[in-house]
Amino acid sequence: MALALLTRHALRAGTVCSRVVSNKPVQVPCKSVFGRPMLAQRVLGFSVAAAPKGKQPPPPPPPVDEENELDEGMDYDPMEDLTVPQRRRVLAMKDVQKKYDLVHNEYQKELAALQHKYNEKYAPIFDERRNIFTGKTAITEKYELEDDDKPDGPVPDFWLNALANHNKVGPFITERDSEVLKYLEDVRSQVLLGEERGFKLLFYFRADNPHFSNRILEKVYVLEPEDDVVPKRFTGTSISWKEGRDVTVEETKRRVKGGKGEKSKPAFVVEKVPCDSFFTIFDPPKVPTEAEATSMSEEELEEVEEALANDFDIGFAIKDQVIPRAVEWFTGEIAPISPDEYDDEYEEGEY
Repeated sequence: MALALLTRHALRAGTVCSRVVSNKPVQVPCKSVFGRPMLAQRVLGFSVAAAPKGKQPPPPPPPVDEENELDEGMDYDPMEDLTVPQRRRVLAMKDVQKKYDLVHNEYQKELAALQHKYNEKYAPIFDERRNIFTGKTAITEKYELEDDDKPDGPVPDFWLNALANHNKVGPFITERDSEVLKYLEDVRSQVLLGEERGFKLLFYFRADNPHFSNRILEKVYVLEPEDDVVPKRFTGTSISWKEGRDVTVEETKRRVKGGKGEKSKPAFVVEKVPCDSFFTIFDPPKVPTEAEATSMSEEELEEVEEALANDFDIGFAIKDQVIPRAVEWFTGEIAPISPDEYDDEYEEGEY
């Protein structure tokens, strides 16, 4: 399977941080993207300890041909250190694992159906919330607040602030993205039913959005059936950006040689260079097949793995945390306190 190429530990690490809000950095496991031990571990087979005092450390190992080593690594046997009887027991446990997987697949299908049922119950509640912050619903309750003689109306930048205040989503929102997200009117999620597992996010934009013509942007996360954090396929809506409004690219001028002659003026060409943007989640990286992965370098695989992990973290956080409690993310009252803020608020001796 294509997703077996990506270590589940790295994706799980990101998911844990999404489910339990934390500012702690994700610890990268000591494995490669194939789930094999890192190259140095496979070659050396031990960790190098410090040399005793008075003795010189051993000479470094000879350089390793990484290309040949990677080819040999494809035949890596995770049970090579086990005896034959121990291997039989491991294989017997894998047979048991298959029984669990069958039952778990039934559970996942029933869970998706249950989530779909409750999403339909949540829908009118989220409609009510949308009508309040857009100003469509009149608020008659005073909530023991004194009037400040300010006019009533929509709550500005509701979804922009709700997303930006989340510690997993906010870091990916740029200043240019903020101008676009001001026109975001609602965000919803749907559970995928049928044979494919996963979820869909729907971003609804106002009709007067000057940045692109799409009214709805969709992002679909299809996951491997046997593991709810391993991506099978991510897809997004192709955004129809209006002229000069694409925040996923930056325009740079490059000087080129002009025509012949001393009086010829220098010429410039404008190039569009991809840049950081929240909206790149709608053009996600492709999960490599096994054949594609074998021709990629470790660095390229790590880049794909990191991009997929970040993409999944963003989608999972929006689905499970931001959408259900958007008003609290808007106010920031459930956003985690950064270490600097914590130190300022709780100085030594002040509790």
